[in-house]
Amino acid sequence: MKKVLITGVAGFIGSNLLDHLLSRTDWSIIGIDNLTTGSEDNISHQRNNPGFTFIKQSCNNLQSLKEFDCVFHLAALPRIQPSYELIREHVDANLMQAIHLIELMVKENHYPRFVYSGSSAIYGTPEKTPTDESAAINCMNPYAFQKYEVEKYLELIAERYPLNYVTLRYFNPYGPRSFNPKNSFNPYSSVVGIFLNKKKEGKPLLITGDGSQKRDFIHILDLTEANYKAAIHPEKLNTAFNIGNSSTLSVLELAKMISGKYEFIPKREGEADITFADISKAKKILGWEPKHILKDYIANA
Repeated sequence: MKKVLITGVAGFIGSNLLDHLLSRTDWSIIGIDNLTTGSEDNISHQRNNPGFTFIKQSCNNLQSLKEFDCVFHLAALPRIQPSYELIREHVDANLMQAIHLIELMVKENHYPRFVYSGSSAIYGTPEKTPTDESAAINCMNPYAFQKYEVEKYLELIAERYPLNYVTLRYFNPYGPRSFNPKNSFNPYSSVVGIFLNKKKEGKPLLITGDGSQKRDFIHILDLTEANYKAAIHPEKLNTAFNIGNSSTLSVLELAKMISGKYEFIPKREGEADITFADISKAKKILGWEPKHILKDYIANA
């Protein structure tokens, strides 16, 4: 039986990954979260599951990874705009916690499969779409830079030590638990979650800029399956994969799919004009491809 660690387990992606793994495997899972942005409500239904143990703590307080066969590192502050103001806080959450885990692996000479949650934000506004993993890196904001720094540390440290990692560059995830009204960062949540919550409240959807910016939206269940596929792959990969839907939709088009009530607000700087994933590498090597359709999710939300 595999023993697995999920960092950031009480967040949007972490809690959905927990559900996915518990439904697919008999692994023993320990989840940690300092609850800065995560919520115990997201994992309360799993608290009595014998395959899961929750510990409230930060990654920085972990003393050892020796017991784990696999580590899913999701703990982060995944918000672009706040990363400009709360710089030290974001560096700690998005870079230093990962560095701590890498240092533990080197110190203990124990190298579990390390599945790192990266971001398509590192591409900025790409020169070519669909965008594959060889595209130029163009970090347009501190959050993207922090996520890319971790990728480079993994790559560089692996030249000297036998790291066993997979980086998954998420595009724009959506799905259950993507919007937490109690989270102080909720204005920067998945735009799908924000729009659905506005509709639920009977308020107009707020579109930044003119809404022409396009996004590649990936359902959380497809994303968690990619994590599972990365964890069980029999070979050491030490590479990055795009995890998107390989389609793109403007924010204005998205708004119209959800509600006829919308308004425009000023554009936010530092955000890409388009995200559009080429996922052929993940299809070929991981045997993964998305199955869920955004329109269906919105219709049933």
